[in-house]
Amino acid sequence: MGPGTDAATFTCPGCSRRAYELFLDIMNPRSFMLLPLVLVLAPAAQAQRAGSCTPRSYSGLRSELDVSAPRIDTTIVIDGSLDEAVWQCAAVLDGFSQYGPADGRPAEDSTRVLVWYSADAIHFGVRAFAPPGTVRSSLADRDRIANDDNVQILLDTFDDRRSALMFAVNPLGVQTDGIRAEFAGFFGGGPGGGGFGRATLGSADLSQDYLWQSRGRLLDDGFEVEIRIPFKSLRYQGTQPQAWGIQVVRHTQRNDFQDTWTPALRGAASFLAQSGRLTGLTEMRRGLVLEATPVVTSLTRGAPDADGDWRRNSTQEIGGDIRWGILPNLTINATANPDFSQVESDVGQIPGDVRFSLFFPELRPFFVDGSEQFETPNRLVHTRQIVQPVGALKLTGRLAGNNVALLSALDERSASSNSEDRPWFNILRVRRPFAGNSALGLTLTDREEGSAYNRVASIDSRLVLKRLYVVELQAAGSVTGGDGLDRRGGPLFTAVYDRTGRSFGFRYELTGVHPDFETRAGFVNRNDYVQPQANNRYTWFGRRGAFVEQIQNFLQLEGLWTWDDFWKGTSPLETRASLNSSFTIRGGWSASLRPSIETFDFDPREYADLGVIQGADAPIEPFVVGDRQTVPSLELGVNTPQFRRFGASASVTVGRQVEFFETDKVDRLDLDLSADWRPTSQVRVSAIYLHQRFDRVRDGTRFSTQDIPRLRVEYQLNRAIFFRFVSQYESLTRAALRDPRTGGPIFRRADDGSWTPVPSQESHTLRADWLFSYVPVPGRVIYVGYGSNLAGDEAFHLRDMHRTTDALFVKLSWLYRF
Repeated sequence: MGPGTDAATFTCPGCSRRAYELFLDIMNPRSFMLLPLVLVLAPAAQAQRAGSCTPRSYSGLRSELDVSAPRIDTTIVIDGSLDEAVWQCAAVLDGFSQYGPADGRPAEDSTRVLVWYSADAIHFGVRAFAPPGTVRSSLADRDRIANDDNVQILLDTFDDRRSALMFAVNPLGVQTDGIRAEFAGFFGGGPGGGGFGRATLGSADLSQDYLWQSRGRLLDDGFEVEIRIPFKSLRYQGTQPQAWGIQVVRHTQRNDFQDTWTPALRGAASFLAQSGRLTGLTEMRRGLVLEATPVVTSLTRGAPDADGDWRRNSTQEIGGDIRWGILPNLTINATANPDFSQVESDVGQIPGDVRFSLFFPELRPFFVDGSEQFETPNRLVHTRQIVQPVGALKLTGRLAGNNVALLSALDERSASSNSEDRPWFNILRVRRPFAGNSALGLTLTDREEGSAYNRVASIDSRLVLKRLYVVELQAAGSVTGGDGLDRRGGPLFTAVYDRTGRSFGFRYELTGVHPDFETRAGFVNRNDYVQPQANNRYTWFGRRGAFVEQIQNFLQLEGLWTWDDFWKGTSPLETRASLNSSFTIRGGWSASLRPSIETFDFDPREYADLGVIQGADAPIEPFVVGDRQTVPSLELGVNTPQFRRFGASASVTVGRQVEFFETDKVDRLDLDLSADWRPTSQVRVSAIYLHQRFDRVRDGTRFSTQDIPRLRVEYQLNRAIFFRFVSQYESLTRAALRDPRTGGPIFRRADDGSWTPVPSQESHTLRADWLFSYVPVPGRVIYVGYGSNLAGDEAFHLRDMHRTTDALFVKLSWLYRF
């Protein structure tokens, strides 16, 4: 551009200057008489300029995967319309191919993605074509677009093919964002590895929220979306110039197809390793990356006192978070007296095995930011163990080629075992990439509480061989002691050998946890076991347009020993064999069939505090566990397509199951039903119903019943404001324990040596939550919520329930970005 050019105009390398020079000549006073000629030549000059910016296309089908995105220094309004002249200069990504249900085929619907960048942001324009009236879209809340058509942009800003930032939009521009970590938790991008899963939103951790702009609009033949992602919101390499990995995934709901820009193969060990590259990125300016988020909360609780009178108490707190991007690849987060309250209760779960603890994901904002850096095999880091910190400091990023994450937090006294000492957490995670997609990791965790401590050290590795085979290893050890406790500890190990092929694959795994292994900064739901597993998979793909598009079969064999019995070479405590067959049917339908047979023995040590009476005046004798049991079962499931207004899924499990309380067999019935109804683009109604019933085989009597219905209703007024109602009812009834041999009661020994019969259990609770939410951008939040808990004496007698607690919650959080 010549001197005096308005900085607001854009510069386009390679564009002709002829139109601009002609304009200067015409505006010369000596040539002003030529003004009428301008009116004649202007359209031609504009066409010449646009024509000289003819973008280069990069076809995935032709393996044109190295993209040179133009740098264009201009600003545009993100309005969902790609009509600005700058888009004529953008690089074009086209030639999409199908990834699911079958790979290696040209996409059924055409997709074009435009990309260019300026000094402070990268821009994407999406033009997705579809038959008229087939696009699924709604004005949903953030991260709630899984049932809509959507396009995902995966940016591997460190170009290491191990993780990528995911920015997804539905046709109206509603956002979902997060991290897709290729090798998180030994599960990769799909079942048994990274290659034969689905490239859906469920493959990513959606707890991350970034600041970026997007708008979209529906068209007669598809939709169009405009996206701007500021460099200030990204972490990336510190070198210039640099290259980023890039992949684009389109999910079409009418047929449940997934298309990718690069021709990704399901038979590869890594999904992200098959990405393309944005090359030649240079002179990107993040500016100062400093964010401060003050938080003010008010909580008013109510509950009846001993006399039945309703009492309320209120607390107000002020806290805040600070985030400082020291370098493009290194960030510090700090918090003081943070608000970690959740605005929605955890979804109810029915345990498949009552011996194991239930896992609930982390949802709290401070811990979520950069959480992918703390991910470890076997969940040796789980920040929900930090209950209510007074303050915390976190460092995440890259140093000397290593992924580094450090967290230090001081918890409230109420989270300690004695309510006096404040628990202190220190967690370090380091991972070193090498040889392509391979990596070596180190994890150290420490929890101090007065003189008591729990420390865990772990080393893990992942080796990718010939882009098809994966070897994963982990060895860990824990030490627990202090505060008068005997020092104890033990190892944990995992070894995995995985082959991810298009039609045939396998995963062989051996995991063991010592009886004395313990982690108080992570989540290991059981110990004292060694478990080998063998999974073999065969996948059949139907021809294009076939009624059955894919059949996938998993044959799973596994055994389980106690730690000592495994090394002694004795018989396994449990065995399981199952065949899981899933069917993908044209039009977005799917079904599954899973027959299985299991055998169970019982460890007498787990029942040492139980006793029985053999006669009326007989003394209490030790409880004798039941004999080994063999139980078959069958699970059936079906999922509908996401119709324009409705989608549903259902599964049922019938057969026999072992009841671990009485060590006997029961007849089992499990139901898992869910439905999603969208009467308008702004209203969404979701319902879940879980049911489990156990009947004793020996006499047909009912042992237990558990029901969890859950209803969620949302009204999205606009992109920033929504109203939500969530109600969840939980009903549990379990009979008093009886000895399978005599029918008499089972007694439990208390700490003082006394014996009492194990009674029946019954609880019926209802929780209802109302929420008003104003979230113009992540971090700027106004929440006003009311929640109430009720209890009743009989199942589903809702009118007879009485309120036990309630709370009114107000939160104001406002992000300031400097």
